[in-house]
Amino acid sequence: MKELRTITRNLFLCLFSACGLCGFAQIDKLNRATQLLQARTPDLAVPVIDSVVLHPETKNDFVSWTTRGYIYYEIYKKTDKFRLNSSLRDTIISSIKKSNSLKPDEVSLANNKRLLSGLANQYYNIAKVLLQDSLNDTRSAKAYNKCKELSLIAKPDTNFAMRDVEYYVAVGSVFSNIFNNDNKNTKAHDIAKLAHLKVFDIDPDNAPANMNMGLMYLNQGINLVKSLDYGADLSQIDAIQENIVKLAKQSEQFILKVYKKDNKNPKAVQALYYIYRMLNDAAKQAEYQKKAKDLNIKLD
Repeated sequence: MKELRTITRNLFLCLFSACGLCGFAQIDKLNRATQLLQARTPDLAVPVIDSVVLHPETKNDFVSWTTRGYIYYEIYKKTDKFRLNSSLRDTIISSIKKSNSLKPDEVSLANNKRLLSGLANQYYNIAKVLLQDSLNDTRSAKAYNKCKELSLIAKPDTNFAMRDVEYYVAVGSVFSNIFNNDNKNTKAHDIAKLAHLKVFDIDPDNAPANMNMGLMYLNQGINLVKSLDYGADLSQIDAIQENIVKLAKQSEQFILKVYKKDNKNPKAVQALYYIYRMLNDAAKQAEYQKKAKDLNIKLD
C-alpha cells in the first residue's frame, strides 16, 4: 500500500510537470486515471488511460505510458502473476518500453525500472515453479530468459553470473535426480548435462554441479555392475566391464573436485568408495572405507 502511494504521488508530480506538453482535457483524463489507480480501482482506470495513450495530444507523453503500465500491473498481480504467458504482462512491458523511448524524466525512469525489475523477479519465480513442480525445462528456460531480458532493460549492466549458476544448478539437480532414478531417461540426462556444463563455464569448481555430474556417471556404472550376467559371452562381459571402468573414471574427476574442497563431505566420501571398488583399487577402496567409518557414513 505504501509503495502504491509513493508511486502514484510520483505520477502526480510528473503529471503536473507535463501540463505544458498536452491539452488540459487530456491532463484531466490522465489525472482521473491516476486517481482511480490510487483508489485501487484499476479496472475503471483502464478505459480512461487507454484513451489517453491513443489521443494525439498525449500519445507521446511518457507519463501517460508509465501510468498505463502501473494501472495494468495492479490488475495483473491479482490474476496473471504466476502465468508464463500473460497479455496483461505484455501490455505492461510494452507500455514501459514506450515510456522509456520518450526520454522520461528521472522520476518516471525510476518508476519504469522498478516495475520492470519486479516483473523480472516474477519471471524468475515462474521459472523455478515450472522447473520444480512441472518439470518443464523448456517453459522454465523461457521464463528465465524473460527474466534476464527485463533485467537488462531495467539495468543494462546487470551481471547474471551468480543467478545463472543458481538457476542451472537447480536445473541440473532436478534432471540428474530423474536420470539417476531411471537411466533409460536419456532426455533427463542430456538436460542435466547441458545445465551443468553451463555452470562449469562460469564456475568450474562448483560443488553441487560437480557432485551431480559425478553421481550420474557413478549411478550408470553401478547399474551396469548390477546388469552383469556372468553366464554371458566373455566378450560381452569384457565390454561391460570396460564401460564400468570408463564411467567410474568419469565420475572420479568430478567427485574429487568436491572432496578436495570438503574432505568430510559424506556424499563425496561414499561416492569415492564405490568408484574405487568399481575400479578394483583395493588400497583406495580401503582408504575411503576407513574415512566413511570415521565419519559414520553407511556403506553397502
